[in-house]
Amino acid sequence: MEPTAFFSIFIIGLSYGATACMFSCMPFLSPLLVSNSNSTKEALGIILPFSLGRIFSYTFIAIIAYLSSAWIKEILNDNSLFGLILGISTMGMGAYLLYKSFKPSYLCGHTTSLIKKPKLNKFGFFTIGATMSINPCAPIMALLAVAANSSNIYNTIGLGLFFGLGAVMFSILFYGFIVSKVIKGFMAQFSFYKLFIERAAALLLIIVGILVLNGILIL
Repeated sequence: MEPTAFFSIFIIGLSYGATACMFSCMPFLSPLLVSNSNSTKEALGIILPFSLGRIFSYTFIAIIAYLSSAWIKEILNDNSLFGLILGISTMGMGAYLLYKSFKPSYLCGHTTSLIKKPKLNKFGFFTIGATMSINPCAPIMALLAVAANSSNIYNTIGLGLFFGLGAVMFSILFYGFIVSKVIKGFMAQFSFYKLFIERAAALLLIIVGILVLNGILIL
């Protein structure tokens, strides 16, 4: 396969990631960044596993298109299964953050009222990124069309990777280096309400999961 095919699919992924896809990530990433935005490193600890999950899904569906398995393609077109997984994983992540915000921290036998920072669940971020990427929109349909006509499996994997890399570039920059800074500044200005804001963000994540689970929010 000519290098132009990889470049073209990368540009399609880049344009997709810079527009609709970047903003469709906002209901999931923004609440998570509220609880983990003290530094760029913490923000990237969310964004990178989330983005790797997206790249994995794009590569996976490209391989499926190449193998031309009709019944699996039918599953991909009916994204209710992935909506179920996405809804449950998003609700689970929100419930976990909410639980950790109410759990007291013990130090030397004394209870503190400060929120205990939850450990980053990178697999959970990966799962949310992977499942929300299964969305039969025009750019992904273009990836499927090119992958289905690929000459071998290695080219197909390359197509998925190039598309995925293009799709996540702007999201990493936007959420990892811009949105996280804005949220960090916001939290610094309203530090008195920090616990309330983090709990509200966790509840918002649960609500997003419920909306996805019931088919009201379609990404």
